[in-house]
Amino acid sequence: MRICDLHADIGMDVLAKIKNGETDVLRNHHIPKLTAGEIGWIGMACFFEGFETMDDLTSMVSSLRQEILSNPDTLHFYVGGASSPHKINAMMTIEGMCMIQKDVQQTLTWCYEQGVRIGSLSWNDQNALSTGVKGDPSRGLTPLGIEAIQTMNRLKMIVDVSHASQKSFWDILAVSEAPVIATHSNARSLCDSARNLTDEQILAIARKGGLIGLVAARHFISSDASDQTSDTLAKHARHIADLAGIDVLSIGFDFMDFLNPPFGKTAMAHDLQDASQSQNLILALRDNGFSSDQIEQIAWKNAQRFFSENL
Repeated sequence: MRICDLHADIGMDVLAKIKNGETDVLRNHHIPKLTAGEIGWIGMACFFEGFETMDDLTSMVSSLRQEILSNPDTLHFYVGGASSPHKINAMMTIEGMCMIQKDVQQTLTWCYEQGVRIGSLSWNDQNALSTGVKGDPSRGLTPLGIEAIQTMNRLKMIVDVSHASQKSFWDILAVSEAPVIATHSNARSLCDSARNLTDEQILAIARKGGLIGLVAARHFISSDASDQTSDTLAKHARHIADLAGIDVLSIGFDFMDFLNPPFGKTAMAHDLQDASQSQNLILALRDNGFSSDQIEQIAWKNAQRFFSENL
């Protein structure tokens, strides 16, 4: 079954390998695994940890854009509208905007013009726009962050709340006039990680017409190593669906097999090590009582509806 994967830090890998002298990074390292896992849509994230500069932003976004455009036989550069039924629809996203400390509208407009359609203001860091889960819990969205949300709403760039602190999350929902997305987050009531969503957050995203992508990073699935599997991840899906309805569910695996430690395959669920194993979640959803129609909704239909309504 075709899957829409909302999040993978592919932009970071592309730039690192290009700097190391490689070419055709997507073709050599990513497209084969995406194809094997039947990934029909992929959010290719440009990831920024919290110390990067504007030069880092322009380099990564530009490099990823060029790589996508260099593979027209297998990739469709997805910026909204109709998607390709026969190619992998590649969407550019940004995870963390630490480098934006002024010229908010100008910078976000440039990102949008390059093809970026989803963005989070912060990773785990605390920056000039907002606060991530490892920042000051009493600090949320800043005045520059408010300007960023308003600009993203105007551009129709979707706001990602997956790494936002509790206060930033609620600030963003209060400011944003558009639905938000948590591209890669699970249910905190099943796995008590600050990166996961409380039941109140899940309901708030659903009420706003938003979307939540199930994440396959093992520490967000369970604190018990023996339960860090696709089956347990499917139980997160069951909890979210029972709580807020099936329409809010999607997938954002966050595969990290191509990154260096402490990331890499060791950070992933036992049977969701890389994109080639994506169908294991489809099987697990079936084993956990989801119907074929419901699995299609989670796998890709909810995401396509969301993008058609918000891009």
